[in-house]
Amino acid sequence: MRLCEVLAEVRARAPGLAVTVVGEVPEPLVRRALAGGGPLQIRRVACDVGVSQRDALLIDEPATAARCLAFDQGWDARLEAEVAWLRASGARAALADVPPLPLAAARRAGLPSLALGNFSWDWIWRHLAARQPALLGPAARAAAAYGEADLILALPFAGDLSAFRRRIEVGFVARRPRVPRAEARRRLGLDPSPGARPVALVSFGGVGLPALSRAGLPDRPDLAWLLPEELPEARLDALGLGYPDVIGAVDAVVTKPGYGIVTDCLAAGTPLVYTERGDFPEYQVMVRELPGLLACVHVGNEAVRAGRLAGPVHRAIALPRPPAPDLEGGARAAAHVLAALG
Repeated sequence: MRLCEVLAEVRARAPGLAVTVVGEVPEPLVRRALAGGGPLQIRRVACDVGVSQRDALLIDEPATAARCLAFDQGWDARLEAEVAWLRASGARAALADVPPLPLAAARRAGLPSLALGNFSWDWIWRHLAARQPALLGPAARAAAAYGEADLILALPFAGDLSAFRRRIEVGFVARRPRVPRAEARRRLGLDPSPGARPVALVSFGGVGLPALSRAGLPDRPDLAWLLPEELPEARLDALGLGYPDVIGAVDAVVTKPGYGIVTDCLAAGTPLVYTERGDFPEYQVMVRELPGLLACVHVGNEAVRAGRLAGPVHRAIALPRPPAPDLEGGARAAAHVLAALG
C-alpha cells in the first residue's frame, strides 16, 4: 500500500491526473486510498511473482522457484502485452513497487520509469538460489529489467539495490492513522480511558497463521487481544476506520517484520513484538535497524505458535519510545513522479 500513499500525494498535487493501478491488488483498499481526484482504473494483470508462503512465517522455496520459472517462460509474451497496453493507453510514466516487468516494458514503450522500494526481487531470489539454483535465471532477468529503470526511489531498510542505475533516497513512506486514538478505541469497543487494560493486535498479513487463534489467546485481566478475523474489511468500513487507525488504537502489535506493518507502527508510535519470517534477507536488515526507531521485542516462532506472547507484549509496552522518524517520503517520491511526468 506504500505505492498508494505515493499516488495519493501525486493526485493531491495533480488532481486531474488519470491513474491506472496494475496488478493483483486489493481493489477496495486501492480505491479507498486514492478516492477523489482524477480517473482511477484497476487493471488486474499478474506482473510479479514474489515468494510463495506455507504460512506467514515459512517460505515455500520449491514453490517459489516453480512459480518464478513458470512466469519467466511467458516473459516475452507478457512484455509484449505490457508494451502494447502502455502505448495504447496513453500512459506518460510508470511507477513500480517493485515488479521488474513494468520497468522493462516502460523502456521499450519509450516512457520514463521509476521504481519504489527497499529491496528488489533479484536480491531475494539470488539469496534463495543457494538452495534453489533454478532461481538464478529469474534473478538475472529481474536485475536486467531493473537496470532499464530510470531510477529507484529508495526507502529505508534498504537491501541490495545495485541492479538500478540511479538511486535517490526519499525516506519513509508510511500510512498514518486518520482517526484519533481514543475515538478509534471507542469505535472498536475498547476502553478509551487513559490507563485502560492494554490491547495487543496480532497481525500476520493475508497468508495468516492458522495455528494462532482466539482459543490460544484468551483475554487476561492485564491484557486483551485483537485478531485479524475480528477486523474484516466490512466491519472497518462500517466503523469508518482503516487498518492504520487500528494500529494507532492498540498498545502493541505482534507480527512478522515487513515494511508495511513496521511503518504503520512507526507512524502510530505503537510498540512491536516481532518474530522470524523464514530466510528472507529483508528481515536481517529490519531487525538491525528497528531498535533505533521503534520500541520492539523479539519472540521466537515456537512461542508465537504456542501463544506465549503476554510477557513479550508487556516488555514492549514498557520500553521507552524513540523519537518519531521523518515520514515525508511519500511527498518526496511524489515530487519525483511528477517530474518524470513533466
